[in-house]
Amino acid sequence: MNYVTEQNIPLNRAARRRLKTILSIKNKGGVGGSHLAMATATVLRMSAGGAFTTVLVDLDGSTGTTIGKMGERDEDGHIKQEQSLDRGVPAIDLFDPGQRGALFSLTEIEDRFLILDGPAASINTFKALTENLAAKDWVRHNDECGRDLVVMIPITPHLASIAAVPEAIALFGDAARYIVVRSMLGCKPGDYVLWDAPEFRDKFGRMVSGRSRAMLEEAGGVVLDMPALNPGVLARAEALKVPFAEAIHPPLLDSAERISVRRWLETWAAQLDDARDMLGLDADFAWNIA
Repeated sequence: MNYVTEQNIPLNRAARRRLKTILSIKNKGGVGGSHLAMATATVLRMSAGGAFTTVLVDLDGSTGTTIGKMGERDEDGHIKQEQSLDRGVPAIDLFDPGQRGALFSLTEIEDRFLILDGPAASINTFKALTENLAAKDWVRHNDECGRDLVVMIPITPHLASIAAVPEAIALFGDAARYIVVRSMLGCKPGDYVLWDAPEFRDKFGRMVSGRSRAMLEEAGGVVLDMPALNPGVLARAEALKVPFAEAIHPPLLDSAERISVRRWLETWAAQLDDARDMLGLDADFAWNIA
C-alpha cells in the first residue's frame, strides 16, 4: 500500500511552534485544490536550501491526483509502492476509516511543513474521522505535537465552492489560521461577485452569499489568487509524467513551456508572501525557483 503507517513516522512531541500543518480542504471537486497543494509543496521544497523539509500527502489514496503527478516512480515509470516523506507523496485514503488513524501519526513528524491535500468532500469527512474521533481530536493532537494548523480553502466563483469557507471555519474555529485561494483558471478577480458582495439574495429573497468573506476577515484570514497555468502546457507535463520541479528544466518540454511553468511557480510563490507570517517564514527567507 502507498499510505503512511505509524511504523514509518518518526515521533517528536516537542512543542516546536515553527512546524506547520497545511491542510488543503474542500467539499466540491474541480476547484484546484490539488494544484494548490502541489504548487505550494513544490516552491517550498525548491526554496528550502536544506534548511527544512516539506512533506506532501495525498488524502485521496493511491490513485489520487497528487501522487499521480508528483509521486516517486520506478525506472519503468510506475508509482512506487513506498513513497519517501521528503521527496515523494505518501497517500492515505481519507474515505477508508481504517486509514484515517494515520492522520494522527502524521502530525508527529519532525518536518517543518506537512501539506495535506484533501479530496472532494474532505470537510464532511473530517467532521467524523472514526466512531469516536472527530476533527477537534485531530486538531488537538496536531497542537500537542507542536504544529500550527493552516487551513487552505480553494474556491471558484461558484457558490458551492465558496460555501466551503464558512464550513471550514466553523469546523476548525480559532484553532487554525485560514487562507482562501481563488482559482484564476478560466476566470479573473472580477468574476468573484458572490465572494465580494456583502450579501446576495436569490429570486426568492433568501440570502445565499455574503457571509463567507466576512467570516474569513473576522478570523484574520487572507485571500490569495492561484495563477492559471496554460492548459496545454499542463496537459503535456502530465502526459510526460513530469513533476513541476522537473518541468522547468530541459529536455522534455520546450523553452516556452518551461518558462511558463517557472513563471507560474514564481507567481504563486509571490502570492504566498502575503501569508508569510502564517507560514512562519523568516524575514530573510527568499523563494528560489530553480
